[in-house]
Amino acid sequence: MKLEKEMVQLKPLQLSPSGDGGTLTVLETRQSYRLHSLHYSYLDVLRNSGSIEGMIQFFLGQGWLVSFRELYSLLQFLVEEGILMNASFKNYFSGLAPKEVRFQSASFAPGTATSVRAEDLPFFRSLEPQLAQFLLQKSERLRVPANTRITQAGQHDRDLYILLKGHASIYRVLDEKRRQLVATLSSGSIFGERSFLLNQPRTADVITTMGCEVLRVRHLPEFDQLIKTDKAQSLQHRFWVLQALASSPFFKDLPNESLDSLIFSGTLKQAPAHQTLFQEGQPGNACYILVQGNVVISQRGKNINVLGQGSCFGEISLLMSGGQRTATVTTQQDSVFLEIGQQNFYRVLAQNLFLAKEVETLAHQRLQSDALRK
Repeated sequence: MKLEKEMVQLKPLQLSPSGDGGTLTVLETRQSYRLHSLHYSYLDVLRNSGSIEGMIQFFLGQGWLVSFRELYSLLQFLVEEGILMNASFKNYFSGLAPKEVRFQSASFAPGTATSVRAEDLPFFRSLEPQLAQFLLQKSERLRVPANTRITQAGQHDRDLYILLKGHASIYRVLDEKRRQLVATLSSGSIFGERSFLLNQPRTADVITTMGCEVLRVRHLPEFDQLIKTDKAQSLQHRFWVLQALASSPFFKDLPNESLDSLIFSGTLKQAPAHQTLFQEGQPGNACYILVQGNVVISQRGKNINVLGQGSCFGEISLLMSGGQRTATVTTQQDSVFLEIGQQNFYRVLAQNLFLAKEVETLAHQRLQSDALRK
């Protein structure tokens, strides 16, 4: 079970509110801790909702956003003080420190013909049926032992992988020996798509944490031609979405292997020429990735930029409650774009706490940089 869905096991405790937060008392030891308002609210809801995901969904239902950095620090505090007793949480936080990871390099036995149905996997469901079947015919189902590195940072192989059963971890490579856990993958997760579509090197190691079944979609030369045809319009869209995420100052520092869930959280939309997507000063609750077309960026009635295919804009609004748009965006021609709404974005982050913390940290750094430029 993923950590974010796991029912938390807390020592018996008492919460006493005050004007600027409250006090946490562990009944067993009578040890008391002072909590500021956010930590107090998060802990109060967490013990009633039972899980991280449940807590975040509660706040979203109330129209409130969660500070993942504050939630992360609260959980770390609860683990360090022995108040949060789940072994998985203890292992999680101890595992986040850069460390040497033992693994074996992948040496796959010949794969078997896959019995996977296209409608069972989100990636294939998003493709034209004929294209999905074509890719499935080029796929093989593999059994991968625990502690096996499936993909290696820096490599240029272009195969695409879908985790059918089991769990794996994404590690950022710090040096020859040390790695840092970035995110976890569970059944249904896809990784390697950017290498598959954009011919770019892997940006992280993916290592199994248990015995897994993996679907490997072999990259063949004809795919690069296929993606240029009308029969592969859905793949063309994904190509430009990945291109935009790769060039976005907001998303570019995240490992590519952890971005697929963000793509699936969005909705493809069309807009005719000269349609305003949002206006300067309006509340922002979504970001956009331009798949086809162009948009004009204007401030105070003056055009300041034109963005084309593969551009990403409006990212900061995803992590700001009540934030206002700093510019007006209008389509210059008929356009197709992926819209990632704030609530869908949070539902994705609620399922991967470390990724959520990394994204929020990047957002704050971006805001600070923007403030310094003004």
